[in-house]
This record gives sequence, structure tokens and C-alpha cells, in this order.
Amino acid sequence: MVRVSLREQKLSIRAASRAMNYDHAFLSRVLSGKQRPSAELAASLDALLGADGKLTEKAGELIGNTEECESRNISDSANGGEGAVFRDLKGMAGAPTLGISPFDGMALQESGEHMLKMFLHLDDELGGDSLFLPLSRYVSRMAVNVREKIPSGALIVFGQLNQMVGWLALDANNHAAARNYFNEAVRVGHEADNPGLKASALAYMSLQETYRGRQTPALSFAQEAITLNSHQLTPLIRTMLGTRLARAHACLGNGASCLKALDAARNDFDQVGSLEEPGYVSYVDAIEVAAQEGACYLDLGMSQKAVTSLTSAIGLLSIHAPNRVRDRVHYLSRLAKCYLLDGEVEQACQTGSHALDLSRMIGSARVADRLGEFAVSLAPYSGVSSVIDFREKYRVAAQELAWF
Repeated sequence: MVRVSLREQKLSIRAASRAMNYDHAFLSRVLSGKQRPSAELAASLDALLGADGKLTEKAGELIGNTEECESRNISDSANGGEGAVFRDLKGMAGAPTLGISPFDGMALQESGEHMLKMFLHLDDELGGDSLFLPLSRYVSRMAVNVREKIPSGALIVFGQLNQMVGWLALDANNHAAARNYFNEAVRVGHEADNPGLKASALAYMSLQETYRGRQTPALSFAQEAITLNSHQLTPLIRTMLGTRLARAHACLGNGASCLKALDAARNDFDQVGSLEEPGYVSYVDAIEVAAQEGACYLDLGMSQKAVTSLTSAIGLLSIHAPNRVRDRVHYLSRLAKCYLLDGEVEQACQTGSHALDLSRMIGSARVADRLGEFAVSLAPYSGVSSVIDFREKYRVAAQELAWF
């Protein structure tokens, strides 16, 4: 309907997105069915196309159905009901009937732990777009093993792998799949009586809502996660949960609560080493903590503090993990936004351009979104030469990398 109306009014997707002040890549994904529309976007399209509220009504029904389904899935999973992966396996034509074989010389649990470690490493360096499919297939096959009852250690690894697949789906902007896998991780955490895994999966749900601009449920998930048997959680898990809570508060403009949560996360991080930590939080290090602080400060409009934290994260990354390209791109894109907030347009474009160059080395829809957001934020400076250069560079990269 929308594409037909655009053609009738001789409007390209790019022209429509520009008229509504939306990122072109985002609008393109919505119109191709890869991302659900927000009520705000539907209202903007209604006004642009003169659709008399029909698009807003349709989007409202779609969003309502989605949220009802997600709420039901979360409730089922949290109470130990049959998870989304198992439901999908039952109803899917051609669903796997054979389980996964352990690697030579390893039990199923060890094989799963090896896969988790390998994909955590690959995700750091490549992004989630190309990694989701192979690991999701592995997990689907492993679900057959789980249905046949496996030792509790292997069950927990299965939950961790579901969480990892959910993260890869989230990085690729496949939100429906991400929610299914996070739900399964919550279910496994409940069944295996592992509050750390359950809390971690809830924290990922919080982050997902943050990325989707749904700040109230983001805060609810973060609060639920951090209060879940906190005395049984390791320092690194508590650190991660604290940063998720801080981020949710920051996006809502709750400055005092955000800073309090960041202080608690720092205190928990200082205690790391006192207990053995699970592999699924191995990504939480000094770099991650500094970067999350920077993201929170940026959301609160505290640009100078954000610059300090993000510069620290980038410096630590250069020393300790130079191959974590996606993280570097994210930190640089946030740093560019900080410079823009301070009115340093040329430096913002230089930093954004550096991020854009590095983005060609990875596959991450989230990275494309962040760079697209930065490109849109340059609109007030459209006559500045450095902005013109960056926007052209972004246009070329977006076409070559099929971001839209």
C-alpha cells in the first residue's frame, strides 16, 4: 500500500524519508517487511501520503499483536513453560530430527562451551549479520538433544547458546528472532535454577528495548534482572546488569538514577576476580564498562564526560583488543555525536568518517543504523563542506554494503 502510494505521488523512498526526517535505511527495512513500523512512523506516512489514518490504525494493530505475543512468551519462559525454540521446532516443516554430535574427545557440554567461546570471538570481530544463521542451526539441532534430556551442565550451555543467538539476531536487527532466543534462555535459566543466566537474558531484553526506543519496558526488564537473586550473582554479572540499568535510566532522562547505577556497576567491577565467572559475560571488561558509561553520558547530554569515557574505551581497545572492529565503530559513532553536540561539526564528521571506513570490515545492521542516525543528525549543517563530504561518503558506502 505504501509503496504504491509513493509511486503514485512520484516519491522515492529516499525523498519520503528526507521529508519525514527519518533515516532512509530504516524506512527501507520497514517497507520491505524486515522491521516493524512504529506508531510515529505510521503517523508521519499518513500525513505525507494523505492516508486518512489508515496506516496509523494498521500499525497500531500490528504493534499491539506483537507486544501481546512477546508478553505471553516472556511469561511462559519465566515460569518454566515450553520455550519459543521448542514451539518453533514442533510447528516447523523440515524441523531437525537429529541432535548435534559433540566434537571429538568432548562431551556435549564441552562442545557447546567451545562453540560459545568461538562465536563470542567471531562476533567481536565480524558482527552478527553473517553469524546468526550457522549458530541458530546448531542450536536448533542441539534442541533435539535437550528434548531427550541431557545433564544439567549441557542444559545451561544450551541456554547460553540461545542467548548468544539472540544477541546475533539483535545485532542484525532481527528483533522477533532475538526475542524468541532470549525467552528460551530465560526458560532454561529458570529450569536449571541458574539466576545468572536468567538475569543476563532479561538484561539483553532490556538492551533490545533500548535499541527499539521502548524505554519503559527497557527499564522494567533491567530492574527485574538486577533484583533477581542478586546475592547469587557474580561481580561481573552484576556489573553488566548495572550498566543495563544505567542505560535504561539514561534514555528516560533519569540522571540521578543513571549515575547511581553506574557507581554501583563500577563498585561491582572492582570486585571481579573474587568468584569464577561464566563465559557468557566474558565480554564485560574495562573497555565495555567505559563504553557503557560513555553511552549513558551521551544519552544524558553530558557530552564532555561522554568524550572522556569513550576516548578511554577507544584507547583501551587499541591496546588490548585492536581487532574488535564493531566495538570501535560503535564507540567512534558515539564520539562523533558528542562532538556534534558541542558544535564541533568538522571533528564530528572526521570521526564519523573513520567509523564509516571501519564499518566496511564487518556485518552489523546496528552499525548501519548508528551511522545512519549520525548522517541524519547532520541535517542542520547541510551546507558545511565536511558534512557534504561525509553524506556523500555515507551514501556510497550504504549502496555498496546494501544497507538499504
